[in-house]
Amino acid sequence: MVPPIRLWGGRFAVGLAAIIIFAASAAHGHGPIFSPGPHTPFKGAYEPHIEYQQERRSGAGQKESEQSLTAGLGYGLTADWEIRAAIPYVRKDINGDVEQGPGDAVLATKYRFIRIDSPGLQRSLAVHFQIKLPTGDDDTTPRLGSGSTDYLGALSAGYEGRRWYGFASTRYRLNGEGTGGLKKGDRQFLDVTGGVRPWLTGYREPDWVFLLELNWEHAARDELDGKPVVNSGGSEIFASPGIIWTLRNHAIRTGVQVPLTSDLNGTQAESDYRFKLEYEGHY
Repeated sequence: MVPPIRLWGGRFAVGLAAIIIFAASAAHGHGPIFSPGPHTPFKGAYEPHIEYQQERRSGAGQKESEQSLTAGLGYGLTADWEIRAAIPYVRKDINGDVEQGPGDAVLATKYRFIRIDSPGLQRSLAVHFQIKLPTGDDDTTPRLGSGSTDYLGALSAGYEGRRWYGFASTRYRLNGEGTGGLKKGDRQFLDVTGGVRPWLTGYREPDWVFLLELNWEHAARDELDGKPVVNSGGSEIFASPGIIWTLRNHAIRTGVQVPLTSDLNGTQAESDYRFKLEYEGHY
């Protein structure tokens, strides 16, 4: 029997295409794909979000894969302040041990505190805050949730022109202690993104933007009952090409993260790739 999430993954792309073709309603989905951007929706706007992710890690005698299908909804409290909630359905496979079910829910907010508009150009800065709740089952093998409440703060900057795009962000995630005395190591992120719109189209025409991100991640060592876990933590750098296709207030965004360097502590599986495909609407 094919696991439900694999069927969803195949049907998801078809569903997204159908939504775009038959929707009748300008998309604002031109932020980075694998890192935060400063864009916020207009006051009173709803942003439904459907996202499929897949990643694989291997090495050191390990084969790990994870798929998730996430449904989320954002809302514009003002033109510069939004709130968002999301919950994933997760499937994990570690050396043939498979579990699937709801994962950890996320509550997030973003405030754009600087916005400078000029002809054909917008520059902006925003702060982000996110809470991850322990809603996924952490009593399975593999675990579907972390069993901890985690917090993330971020600062993002954007340069959005008619043809050229540029983004940068920094993030820090503070992880709480989960069940069994395990505390995952805190994580730091630095991201830089460049993008181009090769064809300058009109409002009612399909629009293409091509992006390239560089993403640096560093994780501190995990702790078990207050003692460091030797085979945990370290740094990775990814190159992440992506494409954004929009039609009016609908956007499809997709990209892949490919590891450039890996400097992990001890003996661990390393990232092979990460893939993302998402639909975002603005109403």
